[in-house]
Amino acid sequence: MPPSALRRAVEEVAASAEPAARILTPLARVSSLAVVPGAYNPPTRAHVALAEAARARGFDAALFSIGTITIDKPAGGLAITERLQLLLDVAASGEGLGVVLHNRGLYSEQAEALRRALPDLGGLAFVVGMDKIEQIFDARYYEDFERSLAELFDRARLLVAARGDLDRAALERRLAPHPAHQFADRIEWLDLDPCWRPLSATAVRERLARGDIPTDWLPEAVERYLRSRGPIFTA
Repeated sequence: MPPSALRRAVEEVAASAEPAARILTPLARVSSLAVVPGAYNPPTRAHVALAEAARARGFDAALFSIGTITIDKPAGGLAITERLQLLLDVAASGEGLGVVLHNRGLYSEQAEALRRALPDLGGLAFVVGMDKIEQIFDARYYEDFERSLAELFDRARLLVAARGDLDRAALERRLAPHPAHQFADRIEWLDLDPCWRPLSATAVRERLARGDIPTDWLPEAVERYLRSRGPIFTA
């Protein structure tokens, strides 16, 4: 997609007063969709592994999802148009993968935007790491905590994968107390190869800041681009 078209898409989606989502890749009619939210600064092989694991659960497609706004993410690094183009390149190399751009930080509103964009959509799931569970159930991020959670789990469910030392047992402990337990039937575990558990975009940026291109952690298209672009991440 030409850079001008990506910039225009970002500007239009960001300007919408309502929750909005724009799918940037051709998408056949789907009845179920897995969405992998992230800042993708930069995209990593762990992101791809999450999308592929979700696809293996029977979803018609898995979308890398990036927002014009993000919560608790550092500024700097790759511009959003660069990240979008890299995600488009990564998605083109896999079956049933795509990219969606949205303008909301909360998953409940992202789900609303996706269902507006795809009115015939049936099953919808967000694919997240265990580190995101605490954020999802943290009342500080919501104007109306209980209503937002109810809207999220009415519109979508969660597929949760291990992250670092946070495993399935950690998820079960987190779902035990109120208010998380009432949504336990909408939260499922997603098995992922343990090799991806320590991998994060933060760890990638740290290696890049040291001048180390982490070939083992990056999709080929991302590695090629970062090599050609030159230094961008600093310690």
